[in-house]
Amino acid sequence: MMLVGNPLSGAATAPEMLPGWSGVVGRLLPSGAGGQLLRSTAFFDGRGATHSVVVLVAWLTIGVVLCLAGGLRPPRAATVAASPRGKRVRAAGAS
Repeated sequence: MMLVGNPLSGAATAPEMLPGWSGVVGRLLPSGAGGQLLRSTAFFDGRGATHSVVVLVAWLTIGVVLCLAGGLRPPRAATVAASPRGKRVRAAGAS
């Protein structure tokens, strides 16, 4: 998001000044939608903010769904590795 979303967002200038498709794609990313929402609210009394709000709500919904899906996964079993002396020890990073 940082390497692709910020340059394509057009927040520093305007998405219309970006070449071709990049302004459209940039407004579909969170940084571009946030910049457009800020611009619409500050300069145009909220006119044209609907698209930005829809994009941001969609990203929020996708993030919440992915977090909930990750929480439904069963926990991983602890991995056990053998030490050089033959004793069984818990592997690094296992909880």
